[in-house]
Amino acid sequence: MELSLEMDGVPFRLLQETDLRWLRGYGTVFRVMDMLPSGNLCFGVQGPYGRLFIKYAGARTVRYGGRPQDAVEWLKHSARLYARHTHPRLVPLLAHGPAGDGYATVFPWQDAQPLRPDPPSDQTRLRLRRLPLADRLSMLDGVFDLQALLAGEGLIAVDFTDEHVLIDLEQKRALVCDIDLYKEKPAFNTRGRMPGSPRFLAPEEYVMGDALGEDTTVYKLGALAFEFFGDNADRSRDAWKGPAALYPVAERATRDSRKQRYAAVREFLTAWRDGVSQTRL
Repeated sequence: MELSLEMDGVPFRLLQETDLRWLRGYGTVFRVMDMLPSGNLCFGVQGPYGRLFIKYAGARTVRYGGRPQDAVEWLKHSARLYARHTHPRLVPLLAHGPAGDGYATVFPWQDAQPLRPDPPSDQTRLRLRRLPLADRLSMLDGVFDLQALLAGEGLIAVDFTDEHVLIDLEQKRALVCDIDLYKEKPAFNTRGRMPGSPRFLAPEEYVMGDALGEDTTVYKLGALAFEFFGDNADRSRDAWKGPAALYPVAERATRDSRKQRYAAVREFLTAWRDGVSQTRL
């Protein structure tokens, strides 16, 4: 049975009450995200440390089918990943540790919108496509550069999707806000259907036991390119609105055959940047 709760006048729902008194030390809650399938309960908080985004695992959330303790262990795993990796396009981890009945991670609040918000809307994507070509290419390059760094350090982009790419239209930059489920090599499909949007899932992410590699991350980066410049549903050349030299790079990256994709993220990034260099901005 769902419980209707509130903090500082902001309503949210849980399946069972949880200790959130620890949040008071961060200030006043101005937003709650309670419908995440990850099992995390997320808060926007304004207080003595400024505006913060806080992820909390340990509550029985409405859309999560697993055990709260499993969500706690995943959040601890993600905290270790964030603590080891820094990049201008990765939202930085400020703090993490036990909180209430579970565990919390703390990030600076970003005045940016997910490329695919919840509930879904095309407004962010439409506004993005009105930006000058050079700005959009720069935004994508930052995300690709981050993924090349993470791949070089042995991480595979599991659950990388347009929900986790924040678009800051004022600053003209794109940020990655979630690497919680990234896997270290060697990585394998342990679920049958891996988490993430179907538009970003490579074929091997549907097959139990298949290896996941850098070519899996490459597929997701190609899908992101189609979100920026084309139609990620059919990926046709006719729907491509970006530079002509970049279409074959994105198309090759998203091929079903792993042998036909770029084998490494750095190889994909080199091909992409070569295409950009051929483009008149």
